[in-house]
Amino acid sequence: MMEWSFEGQMEVAQTIANQWGEWMRANGVQEVVVEGEGVGTRAAVSSQVQHQGQWVNNALPMELVRLGVDLRVAMGRPGGGAWTWARLSMSSSQGYKLISDFDYDREPVLDPPYTAEDCAKELEVFPRDPGAIPDWMKIGA
Repeated sequence: MMEWSFEGQMEVAQTIANQWGEWMRANGVQEVVVEGEGVGTRAAVSSQVQHQGQWVNNALPMELVRLGVDLRVAMGRPGGGAWTWARLSMSSSQGYKLISDFDYDREPVLDPPYTAEDCAKELEVFPRDPGAIPDWMKIGA
């Protein structure tokens, strides 16, 4: 795990904002929404892109989607772990400002479902104080 820092978080968030904004402008995209879940080394991510008033699933290039994983790593907090769910969005009508929502305790819905090993890896990579481990994750403690 990288050393946690507010500056590191902001750097990754700014990279997302810059690269998404550039891609949106170059492709005439009005809005992008990415939702991701993760535990351990597993993640599920979906994206929606609004282009000419139509929503298209998973049209955001994978290298831009992967930046969300970088953000999960950058936001891992000592003793508090990393978020397990996030929603990131950006729209041209709001000046290409990155909007985010994070949940550090939400149980991820993965296919196949997460395992005790996934939870153990999560706690190894993103350690949590005992009181910060959600009940569903305790199978890996």
